[in-house]
Amino acid sequence: MQQDSALLFETIIVNDGSPGTKELRRIIKTYAKRFKERGLPLVFLEHSKNLGTLEARRTATNAASGEYLTFADPDDELPPDALRILYDAACASGADIVHGSIAVFGTENEPEKRVTSFAQKAAQVYHGTLTGDEILRGFFIEHLYAAFVCGKLFQTALVQKAYGEIPFTYCTMAEDMLLYFFISLYAGKYLGIPDTVYKYRINTGLTSRRQITDLAGLQKVCSAASVFTVIFSYLDEHPDLGSDIREAVRDLGRSHYADNLKQLEICVVPSLQEEARAMLEEWWGMHN
Repeated sequence: MQQDSALLFETIIVNDGSPGTKELRRIIKTYAKRFKERGLPLVFLEHSKNLGTLEARRTATNAASGEYLTFADPDDELPPDALRILYDAACASGADIVHGSIAVFGTENEPEKRVTSFAQKAAQVYHGTLTGDEILRGFFIEHLYAAFVCGKLFQTALVQKAYGEIPFTYCTMAEDMLLYFFISLYAGKYLGIPDTVYKYRINTGLTSRRQITDLAGLQKVCSAASVFTVIFSYLDEHPDLGSDIREAVRDLGRSHYADNLKQLEICVVPSLQEEARAMLEEWWGMHN
């Protein structure tokens, strides 16, 4: 990360059970030395097995010592001045969520329609301030902005409080929505700014529509169902949030199920189609 050297920040890297640990540790050791020379702490944490993106972020959040935090996925990039822009906006406004725009790159061999659609969604920021209930409703009801957790700066205590409501959940799809539901539930002030503060690589990872050749790959896709299990459980216990929120979450669940079904049809190899469909229905059964 080529960030503004005048801004002191802590970097926390979580290895979520990936192979090649020895080589990774050598790389981390090299960077830790460079960071130390600049007076910047670098923390390296590991999971003994893969727990999914949501839990990797939980581990990083619990280890964070700064007043604010932001998330970055390993195949993405932060523009050089991203942290400075976000931090200055947070300090000036008192917002506990600062939201900037996300630019998309790595579009080679990706369908133009998909790139355009995702780029529009990633750049969706409410340019202004939202407070209290407006933050939750602004996303789930009014669709004023995107719920990606990347491209946002949060008060660390806010994210830690949100995670306190989320049980251990294996999830590698739609995990942003689950975490952001609880963040927006407890947030006091949201500020949207026009600056581009994150660069998302679209042609890697689970959302890239690559061929799925085993059931483990499909399980990662289907894990989106876990998101709605947790949210609906909370809504059952807190009916005062309103039926419109529940219906909005239900609509999002239907959309994610349809997307999972589309991925099954397009990406899963023919020999696994029957087993894959059974797995999909098992994951999503209670929500249909």
